[in-house]
Amino acid sequence: MPGVAYAQTMSMPVSAVLPVQTVSPAACRSTSLLRGIWVWAGLALAVSTLVRLALLVQARGDVSWGAPLMAGLAWGVFFDAVAAVFVAGPWLVLGWFLPPRGWAWGRRWFVRGVAFVYAGALLFGGVAEWFFWDEFQVRFNFIAVDYLVWTQEVWGNINQSYPMPAIWSGLALLSAAVVVGLERLGVLPWMVAGSDALGRRLLGWLAGAALIAALALGVRQAWLPAFANQFNRELAKNGMFSFGAAFWEMEIDYDRFYRTLPGDEAFVRVRQKLVTPAASSAGPDPRELRRVITREGEEKRWNVIVVCMESLSWDFMARGRDKNNLTPNLDRISREGLYFSNIYATGTRTVRGMEALTLSVPPTPGQAILYRPQSTGLVTLGSLFGERGYDCAFIYGGKGGFDYMNRFFGGNGYRVVDKPTWEKGEVSFETSWGACDEDLFRKVSSEGERAAAAGRPFHHFVMTTSNHRPFQFPDSEVRLKSDTGRHGAVLYADHAVGRFLEEARARPWFERTLFVFCADHCASSAGKTELDARRYRIPAIVWNPGLVPPREYAGLCSQIDLMPTVLGLMNWSYTTRFFGQDLLDPGTAKPERAFISNYQKLGLLGPKELVILKPRQEYSLYSADLKTGDLAPVPDLGPWLDDAAAYYQAASWLFKSGGLSR
Repeated sequence: MPGVAYAQTMSMPVSAVLPVQTVSPAACRSTSLLRGIWVWAGLALAVSTLVRLALLVQARGDVSWGAPLMAGLAWGVFFDAVAAVFVAGPWLVLGWFLPPRGWAWGRRWFVRGVAFVYAGALLFGGVAEWFFWDEFQVRFNFIAVDYLVWTQEVWGNINQSYPMPAIWSGLALLSAAVVVGLERLGVLPWMVAGSDALGRRLLGWLAGAALIAALALGVRQAWLPAFANQFNRELAKNGMFSFGAAFWEMEIDYDRFYRTLPGDEAFVRVRQKLVTPAASSAGPDPRELRRVITREGEEKRWNVIVVCMESLSWDFMARGRDKNNLTPNLDRISREGLYFSNIYATGTRTVRGMEALTLSVPPTPGQAILYRPQSTGLVTLGSLFGERGYDCAFIYGGKGGFDYMNRFFGGNGYRVVDKPTWEKGEVSFETSWGACDEDLFRKVSSEGERAAAAGRPFHHFVMTTSNHRPFQFPDSEVRLKSDTGRHGAVLYADHAVGRFLEEARARPWFERTLFVFCADHCASSAGKTELDARRYRIPAIVWNPGLVPPREYAGLCSQIDLMPTVLGLMNWSYTTRFFGQDLLDPGTAKPERAFISNYQKLGLLGPKELVILKPRQEYSLYSADLKTGDLAPVPDLGPWLDDAAAYYQAASWLFKSGGLSR
């Protein structure tokens, strides 16, 4: 019989596990297609279990042990099983290419090859999760999807950050070991000894496809319950399933999934917050959120350079919590200029910081507006400057196609000056993310010279890169060297700022230029609580000793308030849809609130309050300690819940309805 002939070709260890005489027509009634599904699903379950245990070891100091951990692991088993079915799915196609049973050699090596690929892919995913958790303390999410989309920058960063040749070699050896192990255990021989009967194969294919479709349509990661410790919730996830969920959930419909207020109540509530003596409503429509800012006196036509600094947490500054003198230059100018000591980023990605600084809107659920197809033709900071004849440019040391930055800035009133447009010789040192910060600031200075020579005031939006993994930078005067980790990169980024400002003092345009420094987000955003406010606190400084007197603004505020405040310093009158407010306007009550978010959770933070809006119209109410990050559930927060819903509902509606368009 063909089955016996095949079994006789196997090595002795295999025949010992699967004796020749046991292979019979009855034993072969189960098809190789169905057996393969069991094998690959089982392999996926085994790897998922090992990955979860490895991540638990890494997070052992952060998780809550006991019953919460057991609950998380139980949910993990469920999602691992669902993900295992998806992993086995490709075999529904590959199984049809399995050579006939009479071709024993080809049949054997085909299955070995598939096993090697499966094992390699699963092990690679596990290793990737280890490193992803090490950097972000979460399972795969939108960031991992971005890594798949933006391969050149990301893979360059990975190759510079990790010993990839050794990792690839190790994965190949481990994959080969898995194949040998499955062979010796008799798993692969059992699989290929299955029947090839067309009817049974078709039935198995239909059953497998139906199961995959049902799970894809029916199972949602949102089923995970709330955990007091978010590390436990992350461990309950399956990385592969989380990756798929993030891929499909690039945008989340606010009105469908989040708490809303009826009728026009949300808009009326927001109007009441935004309308001030200096900012009157532009029309009677309840949903008209435009305001006319009116100020007396002459407008200042100062140049404005906004430097969005990569991953610069408030903790890194001596005026924050740092004791290592990592930011001597930023600390110095914070004392010489306008320093915001209690300002919070809206999100955890660079695109969120750019969105907050240029659009001045609360974050909408899902991906940042920069990612959306409708991200051009909007009323932005650049369009306001452009209306006044300013030269507006987005200056970036990397390739601005990443994260759709070029599309956003180029379509919203800015010239794009990313690295591909630079002259030969303007880059002295670069990583996969782009030119070092010193090169970037030299380019900023030359663009300022260019605009000044043309007799135009300028507004330039600058994005730095050096404080990003792989934390490499050129040899310089800083005491920590390249490749020494985050602290070395922060020290170098600060050094580049100091040199830039020192050189700018000699430029003829310096005396009429405001320098605005603001982080895009913190270096780390994960925490034990749902939204850890400490991981959103950033520094922001407006500096030029001849234009802005020293002052500290200590009130709670949001990243979206920074640029409206700068426009207030310049005494501008304009029509705006910005949700941010001029924090120094003497006729305006200070907002004392901040917006913080991740991709699904939307937070409204108060001095002692935190409201978190979540999908399925759920929400959490907390008493918040902003110093420790501790949250205590409370039954009621007065108007804060409705205020949170109003802000986010109005912002989402405004963008979707075209209300942010010019």
